[in-house]
Amino acid sequence: MKKVVIGIDLGSSNTTIYSSVNDEIVFYEPSVIALSKSTRQVKEIGYLANRIKDKSPYNYQVISPVSNGYIADLDACNLFLTHALESVNLGRNYRGATYIFSNPSLSTPVNTNALINLGKSLSAKEIYVESQAKLAALGASETVFSPSATLICDLGSGITDIALLSMGEIVHAANTFISSSSLDEAIRRYLLQKQHLAIGLKTAEYIKQRLGNVSALSENQLVEVKGRDTITSLPSSIVVSSYELKNVIKPLLDFIILKITDVISMCQPELVSDITRNGLLLSGGGALLAGIKEYFQAQLSIPVQVIERPTESVGRGLKVFAHMLEKK
Repeated sequence: MKKVVIGIDLGSSNTTIYSSVNDEIVFYEPSVIALSKSTRQVKEIGYLANRIKDKSPYNYQVISPVSNGYIADLDACNLFLTHALESVNLGRNYRGATYIFSNPSLSTPVNTNALINLGKSLSAKEIYVESQAKLAALGASETVFSPSATLICDLGSGITDIALLSMGEIVHAANTFISSSSLDEAIRRYLLQKQHLAIGLKTAEYIKQRLGNVSALSENQLVEVKGRDTITSLPSSIVVSSYELKNVIKPLLDFIILKITDVISMCQPELVSDITRNGLLLSGGGALLAGIKEYFQAQLSIPVQVIERPTESVGRGLKVFAHMLEKK
């Protein structure tokens, strides 16, 4: 009987599930679950749960079970995964399957054990916990298993995972909670403190997508933002420019660049030579920020490449890793 392999990337923003039964990504939705406060019955998961987030009635509890790349609520995460797997027509194939979980490269033993316990609750036959950055590199079709250095920075929603790989193993790694969602929070705080306008994180993310640009040659763009005036407590709107947002975003990117520099500084000279030639790979949703490739390249003085479809890189890596397990 063919081995059933299920790969899961529990992201702070979205969860990706790969199934070897279909040999494709079968689930890619927000990591959100809505429960009844009184009965703890699951009402919605994924997109539908995310739509009612911050708008839910009093008898609903909307939970994001993953925060900053780590499991924040194990029970809610278990319910979320069980319903997600049941919703993708796997039948009972997910019981007794081999599971691959992605995990930040420098994850705590507590989070690793939480993922193992999740696998056990799903009656997993085998459980593998793999580095998020390593899976992203595999998803980029990089020669991870060659005796050459691969430097990758996965800019996720809740955590940024940086790793240097050689011969399929991590040589050096670093993590930081300064991530894609940190840019949203910085924009929200900026408008609150400087413009006295209160907005939600969804609005801040929309502003980032519309105006976020760290290219030195970009044109100034404007967008109208609506929210609540913190002085009058009434609905209000202001016009925000892409130029002013650069000063909000750049300090956070500079911190990530320092973390990348820390990883490079720990390398052997032979590996640094490879990095100079091969450069840096950027993956994750944060890699979609306009001008980030050129900005990192200028600051690090090495070639920088944004992986094609960067938000899907870890999911593709789960597929590659699953195929490797099937050959064993």
